[in-house]
Amino acid sequence: MYDTATSTELRDAAASENKSLPIHRWVPWIAGFSAQFVEDAINAYLPRPYKQRHLVVDPFAGVGTTLVEALKAGHDAVGYEINPFATLAARTKLDCLEVQAEHFRTELDAFRSTLRRFEAEVDKRWIGGGEAALVGLAEDLKGARPCGFRSRIPFFSPPVEAKFLYALVRARSLLEPDRAFFLAALGATMVTFSNYSYEPSLASRPGSGKALIENASVVTIVCRKLGEMLEDIKWAQQNYGSRWLAQRREVIEGSFFESDLPRGSVSLVVTSPPYMNNYHYVRNTRPQLYWLGLLQAGNHLRDYEQQSFGKFWQTVRQEEPVRLNFSCPGVSTAVEELRGRNTERGHYGGPGWANYVATYLNDANRFVKMLRRQLKPGGHAIVVIGNSIIQGMEFAVDRLFAEMAERQNLKVEEIRIVRKKRVGNSIIDSSVRNGQENGHRDKTQLYDAAVVLRR
Repeated sequence: MYDTATSTELRDAAASENKSLPIHRWVPWIAGFSAQFVEDAINAYLPRPYKQRHLVVDPFAGVGTTLVEALKAGHDAVGYEINPFATLAARTKLDCLEVQAEHFRTELDAFRSTLRRFEAEVDKRWIGGGEAALVGLAEDLKGARPCGFRSRIPFFSPPVEAKFLYALVRARSLLEPDRAFFLAALGATMVTFSNYSYEPSLASRPGSGKALIENASVVTIVCRKLGEMLEDIKWAQQNYGSRWLAQRREVIEGSFFESDLPRGSVSLVVTSPPYMNNYHYVRNTRPQLYWLGLLQAGNHLRDYEQQSFGKFWQTVRQEEPVRLNFSCPGVSTAVEELRGRNTERGHYGGPGWANYVATYLNDANRFVKMLRRQLKPGGHAIVVIGNSIIQGMEFAVDRLFAEMAERQNLKVEEIRIVRKKRVGNSIIDSSVRNGQENGHRDKTQLYDAAVVLRR
């Protein structure tokens, strides 16, 4: 049995809390946890007064919540992230003190003024002659339109696309570090004025019961975001000054499994790996990856799928049966039970999902080994993870993860439920999760748990 009661206070892990916090509010991100949760973890497991600067690591850095809080607390911060857009967002946050605020303001004012003039001309032509009237105006912008991007309906309406591409070209003409911040602002806001939305996965607005956006002011929305950034940059400079610049702050675009951090060098890990729910984090940033030009030549989304922790059901469902590559009799039994469910549906039934679960758990066990190697003696890892319902079977991933950790001689100090109801509870009624057409009658609640490990 694992301890579920502790005097350590960890606030709600819901990432929605970040929407109103300086720096954290720049880029919305459905995954991850709140800045307050990370702050509590740092205070609890690297208690003040700090006698030395510690290394805090997030193996699944997302948009940098853990890294920002580590820097605020006076520690070094290193993160790993395979998603280029998330990497861009996290790096802008970590580099915010390198920005010259007054120069940034000058660039913002010029950007706003130029875009307003262009938007006024677009709106005039759109009202007067529709899409045909925009042909000449948008001709010079065609080169900025991404190759290879496909969507079921046009991602932007014609006038919005012209406005966005013009803003994109202007942003790319800037010098660093301002250029990265302007691109991050475009990426953070672009779905807002598109014909798509997050509900919570990327889907067309009509598919989510919303009307298409015929026209919108791109400059108003993007410049509001840039104004927030400028405000927060000045706040960070006033509160953290040169100290932040002296700390190690690094976001490595790539898999944590390729990490070369020295053995026993990490004091604290605060992270949240992808859950065993097949949520496609990479595909949900397709617009940002393509329209901002963040996909490298020859790279495709499948490259990132193969790097992703646990892969995805779609990538392993039709392979030969995937087996666990570590010894854990109880888990092996559960995976084989899943493999035997709904076999008449082929890889859409238990056999395909068992491949996904086995792949996920193999990566989880590999991750635990990495933690064991990199943590200092006495160092902690706080891993936020959720349970899953697949083909009618519950997988308590938090407890499976804890069992793997114990087999690697890590101490499980506690498992704390940090959210009792999370986004996605409705999916347990689906045939994908229940394996039946009539829903999951005896509902199991989805939850988030923090597994606290110590070396």
